[in-house]
Amino acid sequence: MAKKSKLFGTAGIRGPFGSKVTAELVFHVSQAVSKLYPSEGILVGNDARTSSEALSQCASAAISLSGGKVFKVELCTFPVIANLTLNPKHSVAIYITASHNPPTDNGIKVLRNGREFVMSEQDEIEAFIKQKKDEKSGFIHDNWDNIQTQLSVTDANKQYFKRITGELTIKGEERKIIVDCANGPMSELAPLLLTHYGFQTSTINSHIDGFFPGRLAEPSPENLKVLISLCKSERTLGVAFDGDGDRLAIINEKGEFVELSRVNALLALLAIEEGGPGKVIVSIDSSTTIDRTVEKEGGVVVRTKLGELHTKGTKLIQEGEKIVFAAEPWKPIFPKWGFWIDGLYGLLKILKVISNRKTTVSDIMKDVPLHIAKRNAYYVKIDKAEEIFEQCKLKLKESLENETKKELTIDGLRYDLEDNTWILIRKSGTEPKIRIYYEAPDQARFDWIENIVKELEKIIVEE
Repeated sequence: MAKKSKLFGTAGIRGPFGSKVTAELVFHVSQAVSKLYPSEGILVGNDARTSSEALSQCASAAISLSGGKVFKVELCTFPVIANLTLNPKHSVAIYITASHNPPTDNGIKVLRNGREFVMSEQDEIEAFIKQKKDEKSGFIHDNWDNIQTQLSVTDANKQYFKRITGELTIKGEERKIIVDCANGPMSELAPLLLTHYGFQTSTINSHIDGFFPGRLAEPSPENLKVLISLCKSERTLGVAFDGDGDRLAIINEKGEFVELSRVNALLALLAIEEGGPGKVIVSIDSSTTIDRTVEKEGGVVVRTKLGELHTKGTKLIQEGEKIVFAAEPWKPIFPKWGFWIDGLYGLLKILKVISNRKTTVSDIMKDVPLHIAKRNAYYVKIDKAEEIFEQCKLKLKESLENETKKELTIDGLRYDLEDNTWILIRKSGTEPKIRIYYEAPDQARFDWIENIVKELEKIIVEE
């Protein structure tokens, strides 16, 4: 197995702008990509953060100075630039984004042939950068006559729009829907697509603003209170995206936040109904709701580390396995469409079904097992994170020592109990946080597992 990259976390490179994510870092990563893939055109795009445009310009300059061919996309969603990498003319992309992180952060995602870089490719980038630093060689300047003119892709949204409308036929029939675009680039795409399909579309937080004035970029229940209230009062379906448009959250017509793994379980079910049984890859923090839904239809669930859906999926496909769906919470992947996270495509797959069946999200979700779930995240000091994590693991093991359980340690520590109650504790790969996720089949068991979580919280708060 490839060693864990020091630069890349669970979703590219991410961190505070100006300290971890700097112009120098963007230069080094971009020049490494340019030299490792010299024969491939490189797309450069960015989300709407205040620092993203400038860092995107750094990436373009770095590639050009090293002799690479740049295709500037500029402001766009993550799914849009991922879709462009299917074109062999520009099959690699550097996307400047911190996704759902606070506006003070930024980051880098690197893609190739419709997927994010796998671990081995990330390690190649890191090794290249380390070699250049060891040689104290600074930035690369190719010969003056090898510097190529930078080209612009001005129809990126149109290319995505044309492809998706050519694949999916949906009759919205003036069904109402409220879209929360997180003040990001999805503001330029989602309302247009939904209106095209005949939905009566209302938007909030749909003016592009890198400060995220409407809400924080993560589409969590806490951040979606306005949308939830609107959906409840209007009895209308609501959807929300994050800062770069890969994550998807759904509020049903009753104003209820649909738990993330239940959304993915539904999408996996729809994928199996459409393409037949196969393997479904999910991350370590995914619910057993998915297992119960998929296995009932003859599918097989495979769990992997957060951020390694692409690595695991690529490996299984190379081994001849049939992958019908992959997902992390909020983040669905549809291999037939493209092996990238695409919340908008996931939304349209659901809308197609409820439109064809003349039903609602609330109704079709009845086929997906309902558990009580919670996802907690706690900011900690970076230099204390490992110590706190180890103490919490010991406490969790002690608390569950008399329970019959399955232990999973591929990414943090997860215990699955016999009645489908489960708990996971892990360090975030993108922020200085300890995350605790847990779920139970009924209120009594949920209260029981939550009491254990409260004991873990004491360790975190004391530190």
